Amino acid sequence: MLAFSAEHGLAVPARALFLGAEPHPALAEWPEILGWQPLKPRADAWDRAGFARSDDLPEATWPLVLVLPGKSRDETLAWFALARERLEPGGRIIAAMPNTAGAGRFEKDFARATGSVTSLQKHKCRAFHTIDNGSWNETLFQDWRALGNPREIPGTPFLTQAGVFSSDHIDPGSQLLADHLPASLRGNVTDLGAGWGFLSDAALRRCPKIRRIDLFEADARALACARRNLAHHQPEVVRLSSPTCDADDQSHIHFHWHDVTAGLPDTYDAILMNPPFHTGQATDVDLGRAFIKTAISSLRRGGKLLLVANRQLPYEAVLETSGLAWRKIAEEKTYKLLFAEKR
Repeated sequence: MLAFSAEHGLAVPARALFLGAEPHPALAEWPEILGWQPLKPRADAWDRAGFARSDDLPEATWPLVLVLPGKSRDETLAWFALARERLEPGGRIIAAMPNTAGAGRFEKDFARATGSVTSLQKHKCRAFHTIDNGSWNETLFQDWRALGNPREIPGTPFLTQAGVFSSDHIDPGSQLLADHLPASLRGNVTDLGAGWGFLSDAALRRCPKIRRIDLFEADARALACARRNLAHHQPEVVRLSSPTCDADDQSHIHFHWHDVTAGLPDTYDAILMNPPFHTGQATDVDLGRAFIKTAISSLRRGGKLLLVANRQLPYEAVLETSGLAWRKIAEEKTYKLLFAEKR
């Protein structure tokens, strides 16, 4: 059943799946659209707009799948394959990307798999779409789907996934902070923007007096990787025939899909942080500043903030006006370590 005809004469079915969902007023007229969005701030925006959303990738099929992929090559191709898997026979896929994200190149890739596409360019972006006519290159789609599977960082036990931060290597800034973590860290600790868990793993290895560690991460895919990467730190739980109601409290590692800029629900003895400073492809220094302000408000008296950042980012000013005692612990060609204490 067709709900309406959109601009440019494109027939739009009543049911649709939106991968990488972001709200828009025009979508309010859609009878039934389901969104999937792994990034918490965008998922929250979708929820506030009143649209239906699935935390996990749904397994059903739809006559129309919309795709707003991320900026990484492997992630984008993997999302094309995810859209293919969820498309009804004879259905349509529509993808849209900024030109600066390589939209032209990805349109050619998509055309290789589908045979041909119809394309529209506007506002420095490109949208392209095509209908499944039964002749698509399914082998190519299978190859692309594999790009989205968990992958091991060479020479390490860590698993990551295409599209998450530092998906093919250990971030050098995080490594610098890990190398300088004081073994005396204790009590309740949190890792803000925890990614796939490297800093938390380093802290748990180096600091035996950590009682609890909370990982806050906005990318649900990275958080899923962190669960796997830190599983060996979890204590073995004795399975009872009738488990006690507090059985989950035996874990001292807790994972939160959360937008750090919205604040934290608890306070901490120590906070680790390699804050992000990009929104999409654009540098966003205010994002890092927001992380630091959240950390400052979430430190207990005597609590410590341990921060790594690119040398050029002006985070010292935030610490200077916060009332924390801080100092630069280390600096090299690209990164600096700033440690602070709430007195």
